Amino acid sequence: MIIGFICGFVGAGGGMMMLLILTSVLGYELKTAVGTSVFIMTFTALTGAVSHFMIGGTPNWRVWVLCVLFTLLWARIAAVFANKATPKTLNRATGVVLVVLGVVIMGVSKRSQMPGGPQTAPRN
Repeated sequence: MIIGFICGFVGAGGGMMMLLILTSVLGYELKTAVGTSVFIMTFTALTGAVSHFMIGGTPNWRVWVLCVLFTLLWARIAAVFANKATPKTLNRATGVVLVVLGVVIMGVSKRSQMPGGPQTAPRN
């Protein structure tokens, strides 16, 4: 509940907070925490996708296939890297990725709030 409240309050993804709890509070090694977090998020994503498809949403199949292929490719690359890396290197790499993602999200968020940013259609 605490993770859900914090994520909802600040708009962060649950996976990031789950990593923090798994490593800091429960003492998991980062490799194990990442795997556990991704495993948990798989069920959340699957439930969301199935319910979306059930109410009539259909994906762009070309984009869907590309997402699946690139996910499988990069998951394999990341697994090889994680198995060869020391815990210190893995912690630093995870930190760099999270910082870069945070900067990108803040940049996209600021751009959408600027005058001339993405416009919404007027309501009737």
